[in-house]
Amino acid sequence: MILGGLLLTISVGHHVREINVISTRLGPAIALFLDGSLSLGLIYAGYWLRQRNLTPTTEWSVGIWTILGCLVGATIAGMTIVVQVVEGRPLVEPQFRLLVSGGGGALVLFTAGYYAARQQTLNHRYETLFNNTIQITGLLRLDGSIIEINDTALEFGDLERDTVVDKPFDEISWWTHSEEVQENIQDAIAQAKEGGFVRYETEARGADGLRTIEISAKPVTNANGDVIQLIVAGYDITDKQRQREHLRVLHRLMRHNMRNDLMKVNGWTQMAATAASHEERMSHANRVKNILDSWEKMTNELKEVQKLIELKSEQPDHKITSDLLTDIVKSQQSKHPGAEISLTLDTPFAGRIPGYIKKAIIEAIDNAVAASTEETPSVDVTVSNTDNNWIRITIADDGPGIPPAEAAVLETGKESALMHGSALGIWKIRMAIKQAGGDISVDDLNSGTAIQFQVPSRGGQRHSLASV
Repeated sequence: MILGGLLLTISVGHHVREINVISTRLGPAIALFLDGSLSLGLIYAGYWLRQRNLTPTTEWSVGIWTILGCLVGATIAGMTIVVQVVEGRPLVEPQFRLLVSGGGGALVLFTAGYYAARQQTLNHRYETLFNNTIQITGLLRLDGSIIEINDTALEFGDLERDTVVDKPFDEISWWTHSEEVQENIQDAIAQAKEGGFVRYETEARGADGLRTIEISAKPVTNANGDVIQLIVAGYDITDKQRQREHLRVLHRLMRHNMRNDLMKVNGWTQMAATAASHEERMSHANRVKNILDSWEKMTNELKEVQKLIELKSEQPDHKITSDLLTDIVKSQQSKHPGAEISLTLDTPFAGRIPGYIKKAIIEAIDNAVAASTEETPSVDVTVSNTDNNWIRITIADDGPGIPPAEAAVLETGKESALMHGSALGIWKIRMAIKQAGGDISVDDLNSGTAIQFQVPSRGGQRHSLASV
């Protein structure tokens, strides 16, 4: 507005002086209409810009574009005037030429500056919404290839944008750890392509291990309702899912184990009260004491499991894998002198794993020794590298085999109505490994059982989706 007012003032002054010099008023009037209209256009443009409710920064950006347009237009006109002077040709109203060129250039770059600033604002809003710190978000073509992916997804997988864009979404390392997971992603993309909306829970493999993700896929349509692109989003629900599992175990524990124990305590207490001899009373009392002692142990194990669940995954105490396993096997051999506990390291290990995994390994070795029917129980601990720098820890024993109920708890975290994990120690093993982002499998051997823990090896600290 200021620039337009300045140009209008100069224009009016110039043409008024021009009328006093020449005999006709028609020419100056037409000239005033031309350059004056451009100046009035700039004034209105400034007023119109203020009504857009833009930020001061954006307004100043458009203003700078406008001033540059005026300077560029005036400079070009000035250069033509210089050429005429050099060539010795007479100058005809150079002021008028400068006013028209300056006003026209200012209006042109005002328009360009406004649309550039608006596009920049839209891009900023898009990036703010797209690159949120809460969930994975991706924009896909109809063939499932990635057009754009947000920073959260890249940080989650420790990936570079150039290695992901234009690649099929289902072939990114988040999903390739399991054929079932990959096929479910493919099905979700196919349904979204047909116009459907899909949402389900799955496991994604990130830089810090496996996380439970609620993933959704939905179509983007044009004005005609045709699907032109796809949007996929994933929200990390790992912590909620682990809390649900833990509450489910507590519910079964209260409903099954404690209810049975209370019935036993009630019966043995009555029997102790009516027993005829001191020996009988002491026998029943000892049975009650054993149950109470088991409750105390169970309470302590529940506290340990709860601590694991509440542990911040981005702040674990990482230990060098070989050092941690060597210390564990050495201490366990001292704890069980009648057993043979060995350690095999396939390759040197420079990577680190969370120190709290120690609880799971110790619990597994204790269970293997206790369950063995051999005179000298044998437990072999083997450590090896897997793909993507993960660590596989295998604990193999020569015992009678792990009960199906306990194997189900370890592998899936689920118990059917007729199958209950016999001890919270099994649940503690699962929660420690899952908290580390790992996975568990149980294999039957010809003579014994092998429990495999797979956990991500960390050379340094990384951020998980939950910690962003």
